[in-house]
Amino acid sequence: MMVLSALRPDASLLEFLAYRARSGSVLRLASDTVAGSAALAAALWWRPGGRHVIATAAICLVCYGAWGLLDRARSRVAKTRWSATVRVFDGLCGLCVGLGVLAASGVLLAIWAIALGTWIS
Repeated sequence: MMVLSALRPDASLLEFLAYRARSGSVLRLASDTVAGSAALAAALWWRPGGRHVIATAAICLVCYGAWGLLDRARSRVAKTRWSATVRVFDGLCGLCVGLGVLAASGVLLAIWAIALGTWIS
């Protein structure tokens, strides 16, 4: 069984998210993934005014939940001696992190684009 220590007071955002994902339940991580997927589908289907912000924030939520689930699976597989499977899970976790970082920067850029509005034209 994994024992999680308390989070440092000066922890970074990435450390906080990793701590929160590792201490949360599998059901919560799965519901984060499903809720993010539903929000992404709704933003793409109905096309609301701020759909870029909603879609990229939903992708962040999907990546967070998927990374948490993959991290759990990776820690269970790491106890066995299947090194190729561990590398696959490492790659998938890295893919989720990279996509989540790109989506987070997309949220910031979409908010910036909304805030600028028609100033440039």
